[in-house]
Amino acid sequence: MRDVIGFSNLIILTVPSTGQETVLQELKKFSLHQHTIVAVPGNLFGLVAEMEVRCIVETNLSPYSCRMDEERLVVLGKKHLVFIAALQKDPGLEIQETMKRIFPLELKWCSNVVEVCLLNVNGVFHPLMMLMNAGRIENTDGNFLLYRDGLTRSVANAMLAVDRVRMEVGEAFGFRMKSAVEISNECYDQSFTDLIDLAQNSGPHNKLKAPSDLENRNISEDVSDLLISWHSLAEKLGIDASPIRAIVVLIEMATGVNYFKIGRDLYKLHLQDVSRNELIQRFGPSTRQNGH
Repeated sequence: MRDVIGFSNLIILTVPSTGQETVLQELKKFSLHQHTIVAVPGNLFGLVAEMEVRCIVETNLSPYSCRMDEERLVVLGKKHLVFIAALQKDPGLEIQETMKRIFPLELKWCSNVVEVCLLNVNGVFHPLMMLMNAGRIENTDGNFLLYRDGLTRSVANAMLAVDRVRMEVGEAFGFRMKSAVEISNECYDQSFTDLIDLAQNSGPHNKLKAPSDLENRNISEDVSDLLISWHSLAEKLGIDASPIRAIVVLIEMATGVNYFKIGRDLYKLHLQDVSRNELIQRFGPSTRQNGH
């Protein structure tokens, strides 16, 4: 880590968010006042970190849709754009220009990291596809296509319930929210009409094989660091988060992992003592309009 910090003032974290805290403990051993950390994706890394650093930037998704196939990296697609924000209210033109140089796609700047986290639609897609196809995953070692075969109408209906909670949370902050399909369309420059259409016809999605078991980042990352955060924010804002709670409880029963204990709740985000009004005031839309 000393070599990394000495080599550049720009540090890009591409590990799943479940690995961010391990990296964070190493980073905290050094002075980072001149450094910018970019978390891809962020999943509220900046709120977890609580560290003195020049700037922390988060994206909603990775620029590439890719998976490891044994020892081979398979790139299923490249996004047209990602959403991005800095932990600091105004990161400045220099930071924005630096991000433009390092990302090979369009950047859509958001008000803050909470808005970006709510635009990570993996939390809508992944946990429910894993949960509602758990028997098939375990019986076949994942020998089916997760989206094309596993995202059926009943799965889509459950996803829509989660998506409504996500959008209600964003709307309570004052963000102009879009559905998961609309966000995916924008990121991939597509025009699918609904979840089923996307699952059947999106190139980056319809060729993706299911994981071989439930011990996968589709659960460990997207439940712990997305659903738990959304659920905690919803409860603080007075929004019914029962669809998300139902998913988390069932996944806890299936895996034996207490995600409500280890996930990124308000305590992990250092927001446990913030009132509803303070939360909205702190993370509501800034006066600066979203830009590219």
